[in-house]
Amino acid sequence: MNPIDRISRRINTLIQLPENKEVIFITDLRKEYRQDLKNFIFGETLAVKDGKIVIGKNLYKRWLQKIKTKGFDYDVKFI
Repeated sequence: MNPIDRISRRINTLIQLPENKEVIFITDLRKEYRQDLKNFIFGETLAVKDGKIVIGKNLYKRWLQKIKTKGFDYDVKFI
C-alpha cells in the first residue's frame, strides 16, 4: 500500500471515531496518537468506564480541531 494512502486512512479513522463509537476510550486510538491526546487532555475532567479512560466527544473533537490547525505536538510515525 502506498504510504500516502496509509496516512490518509489513519487520519480518516481518527476523524470518524466519534461518529462510529458511542464512547471513546483512549485505547481506541493507535499508540502513536495517544501521547498527543494525553498532552491535550491534561487537566480536563475525564471519566472511567470498565477500568479505561473515557474521553468526551466534545473534548475529542477539540483535539481533532487542534490537529487540523496546529498539527501534532509529537512526532508521529505513520509508516
